[in-house]
Amino acid sequence: MVLSQKFWQMMKRKTPSSFLFIVSFLSIIVVINGDGSLFVNSNPSHHDDDNNSITFDLIHRDSPKWPGNQDKPPKSQREVIKERHLRDIKRQEEVIYPLRHDGIRLKMESGSDLDLGGYLAEVYIGTPSRKLSMLVDTGSDLTWVNCRFDCKDCHHKRNRDQFYGNQPRYYAGQGLKSVDVFQAHRSSSFKPIQCGTPQCRTGMKEMGSEPFCPTPSSHCMYNMSYLGGSVASGFFSEEIVRAPLTTTGRSLKLRHMVVGCTETVVKDLKSDGILALGFSFGSWADKATRNFGPKFSYCLMDFASHMNKSSYITFGANNKIASHAPMIQTRCYVPLPGHYSVEISGISVGGKMLNIPKYIWTFDWVTGGGTIIDSGTSNAWLAEPAYEAVMCEYRKVFSKYERLKTDPVEIPFELCFKSPPKMDWSSVPKLAYHFADGAVFEPLVSNFIAEINQPRTGERCVSIVKSNTYTGSLIGNVMMRNYLWEFNIADETVGFTPSNCA
Repeated sequence: MVLSQKFWQMMKRKTPSSFLFIVSFLSIIVVINGDGSLFVNSNPSHHDDDNNSITFDLIHRDSPKWPGNQDKPPKSQREVIKERHLRDIKRQEEVIYPLRHDGIRLKMESGSDLDLGGYLAEVYIGTPSRKLSMLVDTGSDLTWVNCRFDCKDCHHKRNRDQFYGNQPRYYAGQGLKSVDVFQAHRSSSFKPIQCGTPQCRTGMKEMGSEPFCPTPSSHCMYNMSYLGGSVASGFFSEEIVRAPLTTTGRSLKLRHMVVGCTETVVKDLKSDGILALGFSFGSWADKATRNFGPKFSYCLMDFASHMNKSSYITFGANNKIASHAPMIQTRCYVPLPGHYSVEISGISVGGKMLNIPKYIWTFDWVTGGGTIIDSGTSNAWLAEPAYEAVMCEYRKVFSKYERLKTDPVEIPFELCFKSPPKMDWSSVPKLAYHFADGAVFEPLVSNFIAEINQPRTGERCVSIVKSNTYTGSLIGNVMMRNYLWEFNIADETVGFTPSNCA
């Protein structure tokens, strides 16, 4: 940083104490500038010889005045927030305090025993702690639990009657038998987030919900909508979550975790809530990166596995990765709240690249498109041109087998057939996703040729769904099975490698 000659002349007239103060102040500026957050204009915009004072312009790095920003298109608010957060992580790690070298892991199991099309993680929440089974969802930003909050003569009681309307509520005793309800009013560490706080005014919008706020002292209330038509209504809160460390197994308290208290019935959800891994301010992914570094990983075991078989979702470094084949890495970015997008260039079947228009792989704010990884959705979805190209190949492959008619309400798959008892599945042409940077994801054949009846009768379907209302493509948890997945938020990558999830 270069200072003007007039500045140094002014400094000579300063007392020693004043000189030390200004030098100390400039040292702080250098630290801030080194962190990449503020820029000090080398030419003072104002100086006063009589008062021995000088004024510099402070320019934030996101400002159009920042060197190099003049010719760049303006960034969205989400892009700005994300970049700021990643700079915060880097600064905390290098300047303020080091991140923990261990991590936390949560036990994870298939939801098949509950007739649930996803994977569940065990979470201990509240004081005293309560174990809940949460649906793991990379397609959501807000972690929430089925919740009951009793209060007498409080504003929230009146506000929720207005906000929820006639929606049925779990605290009224109408919950599904397999669903547990968190009694928030019995937890001494439960703290509702009020409407007048910065968390509610700005942070919660990042999670995809416009807060409902009758007064500044009201609870910050949300209404979250999901792709399948479900709606979760409740209010934001802070709570303590306990999780075992990866190195010692001892329990660690994660304080001030943003947890939604969902007081309404969510259609067909048979878990105790949602563990959201989407990246936004206050999300699980956000909190974990601040404590353990920018990675989280999980392995999805065979979906038919009984609940006595477990895997883990790990936040921080995962030591088991070293025992696997090297991970295949591809770029991953976050264009929308709660979505991890990947850049697909094409799909092949049996090594043959299919004729699919390139435009459907490109995300657009208006028309949609692109491809997201979503652990909370079961099936793989493909935009119509890609779907037709893939299904055309498999219609040929399975044309020699008896076609089955299915009820589209019960079975969403078009191509179903009766397979022989001793079918050679190694002869079935493999499906492969090709990424723009050269990476290739080749799921197991059993990940997209699903048996639809138990006990096994040989009735199978190609378990790929054509996108109708959703214009993009989606890789769901069935397609991701028997692979270890690692998301690196700082590097904006996702890695995958075959695994038995042991």
